[in-house]
Amino acid sequence: MSTLLKPEPRVADPAPATRGDAVRPSSPPLAAHLVRVTLPEQGDELNGKALCEQLRRFLKAHPGPCCFFLEGTGMVNARIGFANAFKELDREWGARMEVVCAIPQPIPRMMAYTVATMAQASWHIFRTRVEAELHLQLRGYLAAEGGPSPRGPVHVSLHALS
Repeated sequence: MSTLLKPEPRVADPAPATRGDAVRPSSPPLAAHLVRVTLPEQGDELNGKALCEQLRRFLKAHPGPCCFFLEGTGMVNARIGFANAFKELDREWGARMEVVCAIPQPIPRMMAYTVATMAQASWHIFRTRVEAELHLQLRGYLAAEGGPSPRGPVHVSLHALS
């Protein structure tokens, strides 16, 4: 006696995931303000404290998250006191900050990495201003020509006291 086995219904294999289907980590929302900060040539403790005090006053006066673009292309030196001032600022306000740096010199850039390793704020450190501005364009802070994005945040400039 021969019994015919009926094939069991097969569940269709799920479609293979393509690169476009991958879940991308979501970027944090755009900050309410993009603050361009020109870093001093010498990053010592006094300059760091004075600059961070300006940033504190700005954060107190403007609610919501802020993106600080630290433009340090003219910076030639940074000391631990300068980095410590930014660490303290991060402890107080890191939850409201995003930081983008353009620092070509190795010692000041190393100090930025020192702060970034333990910071609450999101830090993005670049060697050139062009790379940093491209990152800001991709995040929606800058338009393609480098000016403010029509849908982006308010732009403000601060200059370090030297």
